[in-house]
Amino acid sequence: GLAIATELPIVLVDAQRAGPSTGMPTKAEQSDLFQAVHGRNADAPLAVLAAATASDCFEVAIEAVRIATKYMTPVILLSDAYLAHAAEPWRLPDPAGLPRFPVHFRTDPAGFHPFQRDPVTLARAWAVPGTPELEHRIGGLEKDYETGHISYDPDNHARMTRTRAAKIAGIANDIPPQRPALGDDHGAVAVVGWGSTYGAIHQAVRDAREDGLDVSHLHLRYLNPFPSNLGDLLKRFDRVLVPEMNNGQLLQLLRAAYLVPAEGLSKVEGKPFKVAEIVQAIESTPR
Repeated sequence: GLAIATELPIVLVDAQRAGPSTGMPTKAEQSDLFQAVHGRNADAPLAVLAAATASDCFEVAIEAVRIATKYMTPVILLSDAYLAHAAEPWRLPDPAGLPRFPVHFRTDPAGFHPFQRDPVTLARAWAVPGTPELEHRIGGLEKDYETGHISYDPDNHARMTRTRAAKIAGIANDIPPQRPALGDDHGAVAVVGWGSTYGAIHQAVRDAREDGLDVSHLHLRYLNPFPSNLGDLLKRFDRVLVPEMNNGQLLQLLRAAYLVPAEGLSKVEGKPFKVAEIVQAIESTPR
């Protein structure tokens, strides 16, 4: 909440495991999605991403830093115990080929105020602490939209709340459209996953397609905001199946956002899905 109020970039990595409290600390679960998307006081959205495989953690971490610094916001990167203990062959990429997103600090005091916003991203100006003539207040109290001073004005608070929400919503215009990881962009069944369920879902969909079933795999990296085309994509399928290691948290988010008749496949045993479990769920839906 403090980082949201101050509008400063932070990347938080949550390696989820079975809870609540101490729970089963060495067992995997995907039960922190609601906490990541909604778990703060006030209307305080932030960006949420999820890694799908051990190697994907590298790329998702870079993307999380890009979003955090470009939009001046905290970003939560969701992993889990299954990924944290996983290993796979992976070639370290050439650093020269990695995406560049230089941070531009404000250095000119002329016309500066700390909540002066980029007209596209709505990110506020960022000055390195101690920069001469750019000293300003920082903290959790609400700030005036125009000056950055502490404000208790009701209309200003409403404006700042809407602005912070619009900034996060705008990230949807700066991320790739959702594409199938396997299969077509329309059909009878879409199996929608996120995080470490990638491998089991992908193989299950591959097996089902080899058996003649009309099924595709969609895997979400961006969980808040969702990709801008996700709603239209889901509506191209007759059925939507959402396997996840919780009691249906992504399922509820998709239903709320897009009013799709999605059905859940929940597993909260501290163990990852078996391919056969997902194949069975796919086969139980109409062809």
